Formats: sequence, structure tokens, C-alpha cells
Amino acid sequence: MSQNETTASYLKALGHPVRLMIARELIKGQKCVGEVESILNIRQANASQHLSILKINGIVDCQRKGNLKCYYLKSPQKIQQLIDILEEKSPER
Repeated sequence: MSQNETTASYLKALGHPVRLMIARELIKGQKCVGEVESILNIRQANASQHLSILKINGIVDCQRKGNLKCYYLKSPQKIQQLIDILEEKSPER
């Protein structure tokens, strides 16, 4: 996969509102699926599906804690910088 394709898939994965909300929560720290479900008020299956897409695209990784799967951002500063850049207000002219 070329660098352009990798970057595009990364941006596409973050381009969904729920996945962006998940990324914002994970910037704050590691969360288990149930926590994501509760915080975002979505179903467990939906949370797992979105987390899986983020994992496939290299944005998050997970670790097991007993029966729980807990997710974290692989590069939280990169995600925060990306959000900051994209949400920066354009200067008034």
C-alpha cells in the first residue's frame, strides 16, 4: 500500500462521527468497550465495530484485562494534532 493510500485510509477511518468521538475519548486515556458504549450511548456491537475499524487502520490497539478488551490510541499526539488542524478556524479576512 502506498503512503497516499495509507494516509487516505487513516483519514477515512477517522471521518465517521462515531469513530471521531471514540478517538476524542481515547485521547483522554485507555477505555474498555463497555466504557466507550456508555460514554457515547451506543450499543456494544456498534462500539466494537467502530473500534475494529480503527484497529484495522492502525489508529488504535488493544489489550486484554481479564474478560475485557481495552483500547488505546497508538499515537494520541498525532490524533490530537490532526483534530486541532482540521478544527482550526480560518482567519477572518
